[in-house]
Amino acid sequence: MKLYLAALALTLAGGAALAQSDAHHMLDAIFQLFDEDRDGVITTAEANRVIDRTFAEMDPKKTGAIKPEAWMRFSFGLADLAADQGRSDAYDKAKYEIFKRWDRRHAGALTLEDYRAGVLGDARKGMAGKPKEGEELKIDLAAFKRAPFMRRLLKSLH
Repeated sequence: MKLYLAALALTLAGGAALAQSDAHHMLDAIFQLFDEDRDGVITTAEANRVIDRTFAEMDPKKTGAIKPEAWMRFSFGLADLAADQGRSDAYDKAKYEIFKRWDRRHAGALTLEDYRAGVLGDARKGMAGKPKEGEELKIDLAAFKRAPFMRRLLKSLH
């Protein structure tokens, strides 16, 4: 998946300097990657599959924890865009802030449970009609872009 996101970023970049709107186009493309059935919403099941795959990429030794170094190395599909815009430092700072916020136990590492709670919790906050805890998520593109972690990453690119 990491290679796919990197290839996607290069394809969208087209070798040219990227404008601010390209960040939104990149998020559109990432959203489509998560929306497996192409129905315009990311469900809880779809989100969990992406969470599981990205966690596994950041924890290749299967330690059950993502250390800050592994988190910072992971692109999330936006690192090339940040670099092209001269915003790598801001992007890295945003990623680290998200890591610290999602490290609810202050353990210096994210478990799969921490990571899932962070992604899904932020997704719920981005939704207009807030689902109750345990209720099936249906995250549309607008809600995806309003999720606190996405807003923070987008802000770092501007």
